[in-house]
Amino acid sequence: MKLEASILQQRMLQQIPSASGIEYVEGSYYVLGDDSPYLYQLGEAFELKRKYPLFDTTAFKNGRIPKAEKPDLESMAHFTYGRDNMLLLLGSGSSESRNKAYWVNLSENMKVREVDFSRFFTFLKSILKIKTEGELNIEGLATDEIYTYLLHRSIGNKANVLFRFDTGDFKDYILGNAGLPAAAAYYFMLPAVGQNGAGFSGAYTSEGKLFVTASVEATSNAIDDGEVLGSFIGVIDLLALPYASDAANPLQVPAVQLTNTNGSVYKGKAESLIVTMPENQNKYKAIIVTDDDKGGSELLEVELTVE
Repeated sequence: MKLEASILQQRMLQQIPSASGIEYVEGSYYVLGDDSPYLYQLGEAFELKRKYPLFDTTAFKNGRIPKAEKPDLESMAHFTYGRDNMLLLLGSGSSESRNKAYWVNLSENMKVREVDFSRFFTFLKSILKIKTEGELNIEGLATDEIYTYLLHRSIGNKANVLFRFDTGDFKDYILGNAGLPAAAAYYFMLPAVGQNGAGFSGAYTSEGKLFVTASVEATSNAIDDGEVLGSFIGVIDLLALPYASDAANPLQVPAVQLTNTNGSVYKGKAESLIVTMPENQNKYKAIIVTDDDKGGSELLEVELTVE
């Protein structure tokens, strides 16, 4: 698979700190910030329309929740339940304070429900044989009617992991109607910049493909920030998942590095994406949100060619 990516437009998201997730539902873009207590609603032209409180915090005084206190909401996906449209906002699981998730019911006046994900993240740690805090790092969430996908971002040059769940079982667990859903794990390698390998940061699924964002960050754990060396957009053919089931032989993800219009490396940290289907067979439009680890957020419109 050959990929090409061109940034068509860049815009600052002035009133949204540390963007970490994006979804599109019924004419609105919803953007999440990993150190903000709000869910932001944007219009078709990416103008800020409203912000909705997710939880109370007295720490959001200077425009960001301090790192030690934030729930680190890193991913978001659109689910339906009956006739309701819902968003699931998921913490990274990298520390005890980050084991939370939030259901937002768009069909019921943005009603918010907090969910404790501690048991679920302990389950994922057992699959990965993680025993210490700061190693699990769930950064991507995507769903369709059949499967739900969670992406674990690795540290250093270890394999990144894609967890797959039956969507019905996953929703029933979150809503308290069933036990832990069965999980299948798949292992992937992403490109590197120098000695630093890229790690998953976002996901979107459609038409048998999982579109992913990934970034390269010079850090030794899932909590501390490091220098951002570049970001990638990639595509996983979901029919190829059986070839990625061996942890000792991870599958390489076809991915292309994001560059500015002048050809220089784009140094923002790509955090999440949505993808619109192509007007022809191989050109897609991706909307990507990025974070500079200083509280700034940017939105990129990217043309992605897949051959």
